[in-house]
Amino acid sequence: MAVYRVKNFDEIDFVSVDPTQDEFELENGRVYRFSDHICHNCWSGGTVLETAEGEKDYYCLLCENHLTWRKFTNDFLPPTGDVLDFLLPVEWGEAELQEWWEEYKIKRLAEEEVKNRILEAGKE
Repeated sequence: MAVYRVKNFDEIDFVSVDPTQDEFELENGRVYRFSDHICHNCWSGGTVLETAEGEKDYYCLLCENHLTWRKFTNDFLPPTGDVLDFLLPVEWGEAELQEWWEEYKIKRLAEEEVKNRILEAGKE
């Protein structure tokens, strides 16, 4: 494991780091490592950094946003009423969050339709 001291995340040399072990220390002393979580804004895995210790802080290297967990109540797929958590940009206001949620529901319902078609075709 290596600790790389960087002024900002743009200085990370992705060719030479080990994403499973290496850490990145910013000038303010906060240490980050690659996270197992994905950014639900750009839907990319392997691009999220999280703080190594203390209260979790997340940053997506791809969309260059600080992220936070946002909760939404499932109101469209059974079982409804459960709470879903997504890592989304900190700076998004209520309007952006609602727009994202509505788009997510449309995409998720389309995925459900594909799944149902596959299940129906597999029964024949």
